[in-house]
Amino acid sequence: MAVVSSNRQILTDFIAISIPTSIWVWVVLQSSFQSGWFSFICSGMVGFFLWLTALAYGEARFSRMIMVGVVISAILSLASAMYTISSQSGSL
Repeated sequence: MAVVSSNRQILTDFIAISIPTSIWVWVVLQSSFQSGWFSFICSGMVGFFLWLTALAYGEARFSRMIMVGVVISAILSLASAMYTISSQSGSL
Protein backbone atom coordinates (compact mmCIF):
# COMPACT_ATOMS: atom_id res chain seq x y z
CA MET A 1 0.00 0.00 0.00
CA ALA A 2 2.77 2.45 0.85
CA VAL A 3 4.44 1.95 -2.54
CA VAL A 4 1.21 2.64 -4.42
CA SER A 5 0.63 5.78 -2.39
CA SER A 6 4.21 6.91 -2.97
CA ASN A 7 3.93 6.32 -6.72
CA ARG A 8 0.68 8.26 -6.81
CA GLN A 9 2.26 11.18 -4.97
CA ILE A 10 5.16 11.22 -7.42
CA LEU A 11 2.70 11.23 -10.32
CA THR A 12 0.64 14.08 -8.88
CA ASP A 13 3.82 16.03 -8.10
CA PHE A 14 4.94 15.58 -11.70
CA ILE A 15 1.55 16.74 -12.99
CA ALA A 16 1.56 19.78 -10.71
CA ILE A 17 5.05 20.81 -11.82
CA SER A 18 4.42 20.12 -15.50
CA ILE A 19 1.22 22.17 -15.87
CA PRO A 20 2.85 25.63 -15.61
CA THR A 21 6.05 24.58 -17.41
CA SER A 22 4.14 22.94 -20.27
CA ILE A 23 2.74 26.35 -21.19
CA TRP A 24 6.28 27.65 -21.71
CA VAL A 25 7.23 24.54 -23.69
CA TRP A 26 4.14 24.90 -25.89
CA VAL A 27 4.89 28.55 -26.68
CA VAL A 28 8.51 27.77 -27.51
CA LEU A 29 7.57 24.82 -29.73
CA GLN A 30 4.92 26.83 -31.58
CA SER A 31 7.00 29.98 -32.11
CA SER A 32 10.62 30.26 -30.99
CA PHE A 33 12.84 30.30 -27.94
CA GLN A 34 13.04 34.11 -28.15
CA SER A 35 9.28 34.45 -27.73
CA GLY A 36 9.07 32.10 -24.76
CA TRP A 37 9.49 34.93 -22.27
CA PHE A 38 5.89 36.12 -22.50
CA SER A 39 4.48 32.69 -21.63
CA PHE A 40 5.13 33.45 -17.96
CA ILE A 41 2.08 35.71 -17.92
CA CYS A 42 -0.16 32.78 -18.74
CA SER A 43 1.80 30.27 -16.62
CA GLY A 44 1.65 32.56 -13.63
CA MET A 45 -2.09 33.11 -13.95
CA VAL A 46 -2.89 29.43 -14.50
CA GLY A 47 -0.56 28.44 -11.67
CA PHE A 48 -2.09 31.00 -9.32
CA PHE A 49 -5.65 29.76 -9.89
CA LEU A 50 -4.59 26.12 -9.66
CA TRP A 51 -2.79 26.98 -6.42
CA LEU A 52 -5.97 28.57 -5.03
CA THR A 53 -8.04 25.56 -6.09
CA ALA A 54 -5.59 23.11 -4.54
CA LEU A 55 -5.60 25.08 -1.29
CA ALA A 56 -9.40 25.15 -1.28
CA TYR A 57 -9.46 21.35 -1.55
CA GLY A 58 -6.84 21.02 1.18
CA GLU A 59 -4.11 19.67 -1.10
CA ALA A 60 -1.11 21.43 0.44
CA ARG A 61 1.51 19.22 -1.24
CA PHE A 62 -0.07 19.69 -4.69
CA SER A 63 -0.24 23.46 -4.19
CA ARG A 64 3.46 23.55 -3.24
CA MET A 65 4.37 21.59 -6.35
CA ILE A 66 2.34 23.99 -8.49
CA MET A 67 4.40 26.85 -7.08
CA VAL A 68 7.57 24.90 -7.90
CA GLY A 69 6.28 24.60 -11.47
CA VAL A 70 5.59 28.33 -11.62
CA VAL A 71 9.11 29.07 -10.38
CA ILE A 72 10.59 26.73 -13.01
CA SER A 73 8.47 28.44 -15.65
CA ALA A 74 9.70 31.82 -14.43
CA ILE A 75 13.32 30.66 -14.72
CA LEU A 76 12.71 29.35 -18.26
CA SER A 77 10.95 32.60 -19.21
CA LEU A 78 13.80 34.63 -17.76
CA ALA A 79 16.28 32.58 -19.80
CA SER A 80 14.23 33.28 -22.93
CA ALA A 81 14.09 36.98 -22.12
CA MET A 82 17.82 37.22 -21.43
CA TYR A 83 18.61 35.39 -24.68
CA THR A 84 16.29 37.73 -26.60
CA ILE A 85 17.83 40.82 -25.03
CA SER A 86 21.37 39.61 -25.68
CA SER A 87 20.63 38.71 -29.29
CA GLN A 88 18.92 42.08 -29.91
CA SER A 89 21.74 44.14 -28.41
CA GLY A 90 24.21 42.74 -30.92
CA SER A 91 22.10 43.88 -33.85
CA LEU A 92 21.78 47.50 -32.71
